[in-house]
Amino acid sequence: MTDYDKFAKEYAKQTEAMEKKVRKHFYSLISESLESKVVLDVGCGSGHDAEYYAKNKAQVYGIDIANEQIRMSSEKDCGKFTVGDMNKLPYPSNYFDMVMSVYALQISKVVPGALNEMVRVAKPGATILFSSKHPIRNLLEGHVNDGNSDYFAKRDVTSYIFNRTIKLTEPGHTMMEYLNSSILSKASLVLFEEHTDFPASEQVIPGMNYPTFMILKYVKK
Repeated sequence: MTDYDKFAKEYAKQTEAMEKKVRKHFYSLISESLESKVVLDVGCGSGHDAEYYAKNKAQVYGIDIANEQIRMSSEKDCGKFTVGDMNKLPYPSNYFDMVMSVYALQISKVVPGALNEMVRVAKPGATILFSSKHPIRNLLEGHVNDGNSDYFAKRDVTSYIFNRTIKLTEPGHTMMEYLNSSILSKASLVLFEEHTDFPASEQVIPGMNYPTFMILKYVKK
């Protein structure tokens, strides 16, 4: 069982209520029509994003490590959902027209491995668009919540979201993991953005405004 299985229903309710603005912006960065596209949602959670892609006439596949999340996404009846590991995607190479992921990659212990898998299953010329927890947030939360101030250390980071109603423990990452040379050799980075989602994320240092998540878009070569 993953942490997300423990609070899947509460997490789904809170993200639907508090991340509408974030999701609206993310969707605006999809620069082509979803109609008839074969789309993979990595870390699909309870299916909020898959439902949007399906409403826009995409053929949707979703994968998530949490059994309860997949149960809830399957109930939406908007795609084919599978319990699985983002570092070992159970799909053929060069299969998807688009690969998406919203706030999920940070749970991987090996981000370059997950990204390389996303690139592998994408068709040449396909978009790989994702948002993920920002490494600066990792650093500050690790410093305040865990007493670990080493940006480069392989460590777990404690964070609180939704007015401290949910506690998460996830691996800490560096920016180099998201901009790894193994990925850049196979895909071109065409977009990079940094954003803050307070109060959904805890502001661990009052008065300090810092990026809590980032959005990257790659295009497979």
